Parts: sequence; structure tokens; C-alpha cells
Amino acid sequence: MDIEAISKTIFRNLKTRIIGKSNYGNERWEKADSNWYNDIHSQNNELHNNFVEYFKSKDDVKTILEIGCGTGVYPIQQKELFNDKKYTGIDFSKPNIEFCKKNSIFEFIQGDFLKMNLDKKYDLVYSHAVIDHVYDIDEFLRRIVKVCGKYAYVNAYRGFFSDLNDHKMHWQDDDGCYYNDLSLKKTKTILLDNGLSEDEFLIRKQENKDLNGKIWNETVIEITKKS
Repeated sequence: MDIEAISKTIFRNLKTRIIGKSNYGNERWEKADSNWYNDIHSQNNELHNNFVEYFKSKDDVKTILEIGCGTGVYPIQQKELFNDKKYTGIDFSKPNIEFCKKNSIFEFIQGDFLKMNLDKKYDLVYSHAVIDHVYDIDEFLRRIVKVCGKYAYVNAYRGFFSDLNDHKMHWQDDDGCYYNDLSLKKTKTILLDNGLSEDEFLIRKQENKDLNGKIWNETVIEITKKS
């Protein structure tokens, strides 16, 4: 760790001790705009191409839930994917949802997915780079299983951590959110404990590449309910 990084860490720790921990999500997600989301999307080109292929292979999907829709890269810029389908997007950020409602005909809901009481199931539930930042990884997975009617596709962009026995959660106070390393072993346990059988899900490595040619591994969880 270099001197600048050490200084930033010391400053964050002092800030937290003096004025307390920041509110979850306030700093990071309220600042993100459509340019930021477009840039993040383009940096994960291989992953998103994989998801589109996955999506197009599911002919029996009619209702879709995206958790963490941001400023609507999919429902606005790739809206043709949802022709003759009912799409719903959820996001933590009020400005994001307002932007989506102004620029799309689909349904959008503002709120914290971990606190919502969704009373319906969706044929396909998907989420990109959200589980990496939630404050309760296991509850996020439980709720994914609960609202998934047929399929789910969940991406964790920070890596593929096959050796972790438990999740690692790193709080970053200046962002007001967590940076999580997902344990594959713990993820499997949670999915099994919430009613899935081993042949109903796949936890796999997904190679990704940004526009500059940088390559790294991400995690993809695919769920296919058989009943």
C-alpha cells in the first residue's frame, strides 16, 4: 500500500471515529448519473454480452425484475430485449428511478430491495454488480430465491473467490457502502438452505474484459427452478 492510500485509510478511520459512520448508500449512489452507469456498463462488456445471450435463450420469460437498475442501461438503451415482456426495475437511488421513469415506458420502483415486501414472483430476476455492495449478502440471496419464479442471473464483479469460507465485507465510509468478496461456499449453503437443490443452480467463473484489454474473473450465479 502506498503513502497516499495509507493516508486515505487513516483519514477515513478518523472521520468515522469522530463523526460516526456514514449512512449506507447516501454518498455513492446519490452521486452516480447516467454517464457513470454507461461507463461502468462498457467496462464490463464481456459479462453483459454473456447475459444478453443467456436472456435470449429463455423463450418462456414474460415477467422480469432487475435489482439495481441504475439509470436504465437495459430498459432504455436495449429496450428491444423486453418487447412483449413486462419489465420492472428496482433501485436504491431516487434520482435514478426518476431518470428511468422520464426516459422509459417500463415500471420502476425506488427502494431498498432488502426491505421490500414483494408479493409476486418473476420469470427472470437479474442483478449486475449489486451483491458486491449490499449490507447483508445472505439476505440478498434469500430474497432473490423468493422472488425468482423460473430463472435468476446474479453477477458479482469483484472476483471469483473459491477459497473463502465466508464472505468478506469491507466498509468504505467515504462511499457509504460495502465492497464485498463473495464466498462461493457460503453462497452455495444459503441457496441450499432456502429450498434450492444442487441441480437448480450454478455458481461459475465469468471472464470479463474492459475496453482497454484488462482481463479479470467475475462470479455469476445462475438459478433454474424446476418446480
